[in-house]
Parts: sequence; C-alpha cells; structure tokens
Amino acid sequence: MSRPLDRRHGLEPLLAELSGSRTADPGASVTIRNDLGHINVRGRAADAGFVQSVEQVLGQALPVKPNTVSLDQHEVFWLGPDEWLIVTPAAAAAELAGRLQKATSDTHASVNDISGGQVVLILQGAKCRDLLAKGCTLDLHPGAFAVGDCAQSGIARANVLLALVDEMPTFMIVIRRSFSDYLCRWLTHAGRDEGIAFKDS
Repeated sequence: MSRPLDRRHGLEPLLAELSGSRTADPGASVTIRNDLGHINVRGRAADAGFVQSVEQVLGQALPVKPNTVSLDQHEVFWLGPDEWLIVTPAAAAAELAGRLQKATSDTHASVNDISGGQVVLILQGAKCRDLLAKGCTLDLHPGAFAVGDCAQSGIARANVLLALVDEMPTFMIVIRRSFSDYLCRWLTHAGRDEGIAFKDS
C-alpha cells in the first residue's frame, strides 16, 4: 500500500514559478488536490455479489452506466464494463482498499491502491469550458456533458479522466503524475485569454 500522507504531487516547482503571477479575476482556477487517494477496482458488473459487496463498503452506488460517476462520500468513476476508479480522502485510502479486498475476496475481483501514480486537478470557473475546448475534442456543452458524466479522453496531448461534478461548472481531471506538469503548463498557456489561477489544496 502507498503512504499518501507522505506523498507530494510533484508540482511544487511549477507553483513556485507561478507564485508571482496573480490574476485579479480569473475566469478559471485550478486546484491541485494532494489530499486524495485512488483505488482501482476490477470485477463483473453482472455479478450481483460483487456489486453488493463493493456498495456495502463504499456506502453508495457503484455506477454501472457507461461514462458516469457516483458522487457521494467518494467519487466512483466508471472506466469500463469491469473497471472503476474510486477517489477518496488520502488518509482513508489504504484502509478502504483493505476493506474492499476483504469484501470481494470470494468473487472474481481485484483491488489496487494506485494513489502514487495519479494527480487530481479541480478546474472550475465560468470560462473553464472555453479553456477545455482549446485542447479537448469532447462536446462539453451542458446539454451533452452533464453533472455526473465522465469520460476518458485527451486534453492537449495528455490522456485524462474528465468528470463534471457540479454546475458551477467544476471539472475533476485525473491524470497520471508523469504528465501532470505538462498539463498544468498547457493550462497556464491556454488560459491566458480567460485568466487562470493555480493553487494547492
């Protein structure tokens, strides 16, 4: 298991570079969340025992509709017919992964704490759809991409998991740690017209 409380997101140098540049009224803001853990779960959605076991541990529904996210105590993303990503407070991730492993031990399933390999960015603000449109081919119009929708796609040349979590709008971007600096620098450049601000959680 990873030790999330000792983990750094690796974007501290970028934040230091940007500390002198402030935007008075940014149209979009990016919060780097270093307080979240990530758990990958594999299992058969058609297996009622597996689904029930996972839902009992999570205390919320496991999304089985493609490209949706269950928003409650945790953010639970549908990644495929037999795969989900659970984003949860980092301090609880190891314990939650252990409980999920135990609960699904009698089913055809796997549970892995992958917290060390991913970073979450929270992008919000009135102009964030305009900003994302510069590098993402998804149709993010409210009529096409609603609260609770998610998709694995690309922003610029980086593979991401993108979800709309509220109507502000607020987007959650999950990205591999090794690409996070690149994506943040792209957002910095692409967001010059809208005005963009970065902060740490």
